[in-house]
Amino acid sequence: MEQYQIDQGIRLKKLIKALHLNQSSFAESIGKTQPNINRMISGNSNISGEILNRISGRYAQVNLHWLLTGVGEMFLESGPEEHPQVNEDVIPYKDKEMLEKWMEEVEEILRGLVKKFEKRSILK
Repeated sequence: MEQYQIDQGIRLKKLIKALHLNQSSFAESIGKTQPNINRMISGNSNISGEILNRISGRYAQVNLHWLLTGVGEMFLESGPEEHPQVNEDVIPYKDKEMLEKWMEEVEEILRGLVKKFEKRSILK
């Protein structure tokens, strides 16, 4: 298990708590299962590009950069109390194939960045 996965899992757990949700309700809100979310929280699974897209679509106030790296604040601008939790109007891509291709590209970029950071001992 890699340390950055564990750190991301810890931040995901903090995010869920800050949104006043539990794992099950958070999972349901982004269309995933609770065991899937639990694997990410425990560090056994990466937070995928698909999950990031679902989080940003549902919770526009979440700072994804913070979730991935720990840099910055958990929420963009202010906190969850001052923003609506659900942003149902945000659907960045309606074409599923285009979205999947884009998410694969984003995941590949993120993997490359993680490798570069690991080489520089930033994530170790």
